[in-house]
Amino acid sequence: MYRTLLRPLFFRMDPERAHHFVAGLGNAISRSPLIGKGLRNRQTSAWPSLRQDIAGISFPNPTGIAAGFDKNAQFTTLLQAMGFGYAEYGSITAKPSAGNPSPRLFRLVQDKALINRMGLNNEGASTICRRLHQLRTTHPTLFRDFPSGINIAKTHDSCIMGDDAIRDYVSSYLHARDVADYITLNISCPNTGEGKTFEEPGPLADLLDAIGDEQTDSLHPLFVKFSPDNDFTRLDQLVTICEERNITGYIVSNTSTDRSGLLTPEKKLSGIGRGGLSGAPLFSKTMEYISWFRRTLPNERILIACGGIDSPEKAVSLIKEGAHLLQVYTGLVYEGPGLIRRINNALAMQVEKEGAASLSELRNAD
Repeated sequence: MYRTLLRPLFFRMDPERAHHFVAGLGNAISRSPLIGKGLRNRQTSAWPSLRQDIAGISFPNPTGIAAGFDKNAQFTTLLQAMGFGYAEYGSITAKPSAGNPSPRLFRLVQDKALINRMGLNNEGASTICRRLHQLRTTHPTLFRDFPSGINIAKTHDSCIMGDDAIRDYVSSYLHARDVADYITLNISCPNTGEGKTFEEPGPLADLLDAIGDEQTDSLHPLFVKFSPDNDFTRLDQLVTICEERNITGYIVSNTSTDRSGLLTPEKKLSGIGRGGLSGAPLFSKTMEYISWFRRTLPNERILIACGGIDSPEKAVSLIKEGAHLLQVYTGLVYEGPGLIRRINNALAMQVEKEGAASLSELRNAD
């Protein structure tokens, strides 16, 4: 029904407006005492073989919502009702930001992709983390079996550079660490002029050292999110710096500035201009990155696959390639909310088909 009836309707709307409309409506429905509670209870207990304990966190299933969907931590009940196993909120920044001017979100329907140059619009770390704290306090059952990560980035302000940029990250980290189950350092945002500052070896080392100085609990999981546009020589340099420090794992990967191989006409791409590409075209790079990380790193390093996951088959292949967890966003736009349940059903069926006791065994089967 989504692809034949609802998607054509939503695709008549501006992409950003459609996102807010659908998410807001879905969240209101999921908060209904009867509908929402029933959906959440059914989804949480639906796939016992998919439960994993990762980095000290119990994930009911491996399929999470990627950062960018719920920037301000407003849609937790909706995400649970859809069957997600966890959420990554943000990106959040130390200071509030309105982001870039509109239009800033574009559909590439022929490619099942999006281009966004949102510009890290969010309400700011203090406000968002306070909201999460209040939710945890007033609705503790919401988070009892629903881990929450927070993705932090540098405030969208070209005047904040060097040591000030590091302090900006640290400020967000200090807000996030008290309310998040894990934290992701977004060092690879392509939608601000200075968004990739810390994808250079020297600045990355300085940033990680500054964050490390604030880690009162060495077990508090910390992830780094890379760009898919790094070649493996550069990636190896960056990962080496991370491995020398207290990094739990990696999210591979962020949106891309590469436009090669797209079906969308060049004229339309030129009209859209700059921004980060997400969706189906990134899947091959995601597989390639997950394979490289698994070959390169110790088995205990946690890998979260993000990019181009829009079918159960792709999800299964990434888990078997070595991903511990998955993150979905653009796939929802094209496949609808039922995608999450289809992914989890397929993973559970694959576990049973291969005679594995758990998802962890499926990942390590080869």
